Amino acid sequence: MTDVQLVTTFCFLVGICVICLGRVYGQELNGDTESLSVIEEGEITLPCTAHNITDRKVFWFQKEGFPLFVLNESYTTDDRFELVRSSNDDWGLRIHDVREDDAGIYRCLLNTNPVQLKTLYLDVLVPANINKTLSSTTVSASEGEDVDLYCDVRGNPKPLVSWIRKGEYFAVGKNLSLHDVTCDTAGTYTCAASNHVGEAVYHNFQLSICTNAANVSFGGKGAIYLILFTCLLFNSHFTSLKFLS
Repeated sequence: MTDVQLVTTFCFLVGICVICLGRVYGQELNGDTESLSVIEEGEITLPCTAHNITDRKVFWFQKEGFPLFVLNESYTTDDRFELVRSSNDDWGLRIHDVREDDAGIYRCLLNTNPVQLKTLYLDVLVPANINKTLSSTTVSASEGEDVDLYCDVRGNPKPLVSWIRKGEYFAVGKNLSLHDVTCDTAGTYTCAASNHVGEAVYHNFQLSICTNAANVSFGGKGAIYLILFTCLLFNSHFTSLKFLS
């Protein structure tokens, strides 16, 4: 092996050692961006690994707010947030009883120069739910009117809302519009909502249709003749009829 080859090999090995030593002993935060998801009311740990931080500090930030933790010290009054230290390099953030508004961006920061940052996006999955207080339940209408039924649904991902009548799916969407209703339109309508996070949920609506009866009026002698005819027709023993004015 020539002198040039020896020098080249030595430099290569030294370079590898420097890289390895730098990774082992240098301050380093795994700064990959991650997307995580959890079902509402569940539990999740957001990972953060920082090697050999020495005199540096690890911060956890939620969204754009104040820090949740600085090193092992908590800066939040929400006891659902917990710092998880399974090893010296582990700075995980655990969230208990996850709420829908916990969704968003979290940042694990190491205050080196330049700052090292790990960004995580948390998506909170919410099973389909029907707010029966805000949804219609019993609706009454007259023949010929238009009727709107509303099914108030929430969930993440956005639930698919369908309408069922007499065992058949026939419409989709939170709002169901029925035009020029008749007696045949009356009955039970069911709103079904599902987003595959949990089981499908259902809510029944009862639609009642009032029939508009014809109004017939008689005046003067016509009223007397009508009463007399009716009495004669249904009472073969009719003897007298007295009208009071």
